Amino acid sequence: SRRPRPEGLTPGPAHPWASAPAPRAGQMDALLLQRFHPEEYHRRFLADGVRPDGRAPATRRPSRLQPAALAAAFGSASVRLGGSSAVAGVRAECTEASPELPALGHVTTTVELPPLCSSAFRDRHVAAGTSTFLASALNDVLNSPHVLDAAQLHIREGELYWTLHVHVVCLNYDGNAFDLCVLAALAALEDTLLPALGEGSAAPSEGAGPLRLVALPTGSPGAVSEARQLLLKSRPLPVTFARLPGDVWVLDPSAGEEALGASVSLCLVGGRWLVYHRGGGATAERFLSELMPLARGSVPALAELLDGARRAAALAGGKL
Repeated sequence: SRRPRPEGLTPGPAHPWASAPAPRAGQMDALLLQRFHPEEYHRRFLADGVRPDGRAPATRRPSRLQPAALAAAFGSASVRLGGSSAVAGVRAECTEASPELPALGHVTTTVELPPLCSSAFRDRHVAAGTSTFLASALNDVLNSPHVLDAAQLHIREGELYWTLHVHVVCLNYDGNAFDLCVLAALAALEDTLLPALGEGSAAPSEGAGPLRLVALPTGSPGAVSEARQLLLKSRPLPVTFARLPGDVWVLDPSAGEEALGASVSLCLVGGRWLVYHRGGGATAERFLSELMPLARGSVPALAELLDGARRAAALAGGKL
């Protein structure tokens, strides 16, 4: 005989796996092709002029930028490019000149690619190599005399200056780390406010030593260095391409697209394009006839991304 159901219990819904429809043969073939033969998978899409995510080769992913993303930083910003996202923060340090170091303000950059942002960075060597490449490129770009006016970082001429430490952390990675990190660091620097500094007594634990500089509220009398917003001479704007099967170059590559071949990143600095290769590059003719026009065409959209975020932040803060 059938056993009675205990009181208060009713049949629950079937497990979602039990009711989910099985993938059709065509879907299964596409999934297998994507996993085991990604070159052929992309080649079939590109034959129709589209990429697997539906974009044309020269189309960027949707992007979003938010300044002032971290309350405790001197300047900060978060950036999202498609499925890739990162946050950057700026820490300003008052540095004393020494015989070994010239009294010249500058930017130092670190990039962190934790394993949680992508399984690709579970290998420490891969993460360290990519982080080093990105940090080196950022240091070159951000310290360019076409971008940074080092005179803005002077506190006492020849004695004290600001050192700006920019730390970029990738939160989620789906390709194009170069554009992601450059935009995050750039937006964070444009958001940076250097505090006013004044002379204060040494802390009791330090004894009766010389005077030291302390941060003061904006507009305080007797400031040695006034509070000021960091202003850049120009914006370095990044554009990255990847080469897919069939020698097709695509703009703003995803992680899956980057894994298929070489990539090249360009950065507009002071009216000139700097070029960074990863795993190879395009021929000179292809570079000049195809990639450069696409890079130049991307500049207005990138500038509007930064300008639009600043306008939105100003409106939210009641500045406009």
